[in-house]
Amino acid sequence: MWFLFSPSEKKYLHHTTEIPSIEGFYKNFLAQNLQEILQQYTHYLKTSNESSLQKLFGTKQINLDELALAQNLFTSPLVDSILRYNGVAYNALDFKTLNKKSQNYLNEKVLIFSNLFGILRANDKIPYYDLKQGEGFLGFETKKFYHDNQEIFLHFLKKDKEVLDLRAGFYQKCLELPKDFLIYEPLFIKNGKVISHYAKHYRGILLRECAKNTLASLEDLENMEIQGLKLLEIQTKPYKKSQKIFLTYEVKNA
Repeated sequence: MWFLFSPSEKKYLHHTTEIPSIEGFYKNFLAQNLQEILQQYTHYLKTSNESSLQKLFGTKQINLDELALAQNLFTSPLVDSILRYNGVAYNALDFKTLNKKSQNYLNEKVLIFSNLFGILRANDKIPYYDLKQGEGFLGFETKKFYHDNQEIFLHFLKKDKEVLDLRAGFYQKCLELPKDFLIYEPLFIKNGKVISHYAKHYRGILLRECAKNTLASLEDLENMEIQGLKLLEIQTKPYKKSQKIFLTYEVKNA
């Protein structure tokens, strides 16, 4: 099975496990033509004015240390993608505190949908970069990039067609899964209302529990105890002549 995960806009500038840059670090990534794209990216960062960079990064103030690392992406230190990100979902996952067995499990099954690199394996090593969701540069657009690599990505994904989709809506639209996939997707409710923004926290919690239990099949989610969550409903809905299974969890009050 696969766990499909979103990236986060927050990233560690440095990490205790990072290593020196490796020439062509991106050559074993799933996406094609990355060298040209990354060259365009660094060129744009080095030649654009401040307002353009603020828009690209989605910030009102440019951090010069972050900018320097991104501008020198080809020579910046590398760390596993699952450790580079530092957003709400990743803090809830807390990968570094899992035991080795659980970490290895995630390294085999987690795929992260990056805005710049395409689909990343959890242990693909990446440098620091910044690119706000939905922003582009010099003709590059994330959704078009995924479309151009769609055949390659789907060929890889078809190694196992059972998927727990933990992606935000933007990344679901970047790559829609074919009708022959069996897709599980969680929904989180509190006080009778669906949680939207903070759902990423519970996606991280859910992924952590899957790793701790080294889940053998997504069907086992139905009987898995998850601290702070209660499974209320399992609902199967039509999906492209196939099926999509929604798991509705109630967030328990602390």
